[in-house]
Amino acid sequence: MSRWGKGALLVLAALGAVYAGAQPTAYRCKVGGTVTYSQLPCPGGGGREVGAKPHRVTDKAKEPPQDRAVLAKRASLTPEDRQECRALDQRLREEERALQKLGPAATIQDEMPLVYSKKKFRELKC
Repeated sequence: MSRWGKGALLVLAALGAVYAGAQPTAYRCKVGGTVTYSQLPCPGGGGREVGAKPHRVTDKAKEPPQDRAVLAKRASLTPEDRQECRALDQRLREEERALQKLGPAATIQDEMPLVYSKKKFRELKC
């Protein structure tokens, strides 16, 4: 092939690639049960692009729940200890809420049930 032939072929290939990417967008609109196709976006934004792939939603980037770490840690405990840990989880939440409701008026005596629950939580290695 001659030098000009190769150049012309290269130009045609480039134009074909540009044209393929610059195809007009078509929109599928549904108004009152009637489906119409248009080159302009649908009034009210209710339509979708024809040929466009919907966005894939994945949760790969989402952090794993912290419950997995708790479950793994408690797997080595006896069933009785696991049950006690679950009860302590609930008790700790309730005692913390009660202490927060008291606010700055809380005394050491008000805090002691929470302290004992946390101590038991650590001793059980929940």
